[in-house]
Amino acid sequence: MLTSDIPFYHPIYEACAEMGLPFAMHLGGQGGINSTPIGAGPSTFFWETHAILPQTAMTHMASLIAHGVFERWPELKVVIIECGVAWVPSVLWRLDANYKALRKETPWLKRLPSEYFKSNIRMSTQPLEQPANIQHLWATLEAMDGENTLMFASDYPHWDYDDVNKLHVPPAWREKIFGLNALDVYTRLPRPMAHAAE
Repeated sequence: MLTSDIPFYHPIYEACAEMGLPFAMHLGGQGGINSTPIGAGPSTFFWETHAILPQTAMTHMASLIAHGVFERWPELKVVIIECGVAWVPSVLWRLDANYKALRKETPWLKRLPSEYFKSNIRMSTQPLEQPANIQHLWATLEAMDGENTLMFASDYPHWDYDDVNKLHVPPAWREKIFGLNALDVYTRLPRPMAHAAE
């Protein structure tokens, strides 16, 4: 066993791996028993809650990696939906640095956290951050191997949906982000003939 107990979601991960399905998580919720967990306590306004959704995604991503989920099920893909992506490189840099210094805590891990991310975790574009200088976004996407780890999601008809015609991703990556990466994750979908022959 990778840990001293069987975590609650392991049967789901096992079923996904067995069936060749990704495990997708759409994080959020703004009230009642489904309230978004925020590190410093509940936020007051919807727009601030919406803006800091990445907090929850960071926690799940770190936990999946640290608990050895991808060592136990190396083919499992996890899709994190609707939490932005600009935070990913900085969290991976921190995870790698801390793992190198404290790897004795999780001896079941064989690779750096950033390597597990690149092989097993995919992010939806929506809501893709839109800085004033698009080169800042592209540098961030490059730092997280966005060409291979991003999948288009529109979230239409919500107010903050990503318009496929206005999504600013590097032109050379568009075919992968707008379709091929999803086909590599959702392997049970019918594949276009040109891609299937590759």
